[in-house]
Amino acid sequence: MGTMVWGACTAHTAAMLRVPPIGDDAARARRVFDAFAQLHDSMLAARPDVIAVIATDHFQTFSYDAMPAFAVGHGSRFESWGEFGSPRAAYRGIEELCDLVVAGLIAADFDVASAAEMRLDHSFSCPLGFILKDAPIPILPIFVNCNVPPLPSLTRVRAFGAELGRLLKTQNLAPRVAMLGTGGLSHWVGMPETGTINERFDRRFLELFERGDLDALTRWDAARIVAEAGNGAAEVRNWLLVAAALGPAALRTLAYEPVAAWKTGIALAQAVAP
Repeated sequence: MGTMVWGACTAHTAAMLRVPPIGDDAARARRVFDAFAQLHDSMLAARPDVIAVIATDHFQTFSYDAMPAFAVGHGSRFESWGEFGSPRAAYRGIEELCDLVVAGLIAADFDVASAAEMRLDHSFSCPLGFILKDAPIPILPIFVNCNVPPLPSLTRVRAFGAELGRLLKTQNLAPRVAMLGTGGLSHWVGMPETGTINERFDRRFLELFERGDLDALTRWDAARIVAEAGNGAAEVRNWLLVAAALGPAALRTLAYEPVAAWKTGIALAQAVAP
């Protein structure tokens, strides 16, 4: 039987890898990097057999030609694109676990795609570069469409997360499971508002997230999220999915910093036992 031994959610932006903050942003960035270091240490201490990484894609692997709502990377090796200065890396996979998860999700009436040797963009490789570093821990990459409407509803994402968590807790291919959700918080991408950070939205989201109030988060209007916090904020779906998969574990915010140089409200949170 599988056990959830570690869980976390973080923002992702390739800007944190290539844009050196100055002024007040420099102190904010240090606190972000310190929180990533905490996640790296706690992840290693948890000794996971696999890290399920819930992220999205920015027109590197998927495009308007084919945009699934959900996809599970299938294979024993996953390479990153290395775009925008993000790490060029290859991550191990557990092929049998991919098979099990895809079959289980389809049996539960989720129309999930199986993506052979799915290439990973910075939404995966940026946080993994800080948290995994060079630790040889396999990953289970799971894509959620957070960019191209129509997006999966918050209710559907939560249900997907709950079923994914159940599957990972009832398998023995990788008994010690870690979960990582990446994305958000408030930011606009390729829009006139790019550079705006809605700190009020971010703190309200984190407050509900820490309380584990998934009912309240699921009731949020998806269109209003984008209107108030940007098209990039649609990625909070990945946080909701991980919280649903973890179950009763609470998530504690390690850092929240509105880093202007990175044009994003940066947050990092870690699961704690209930």
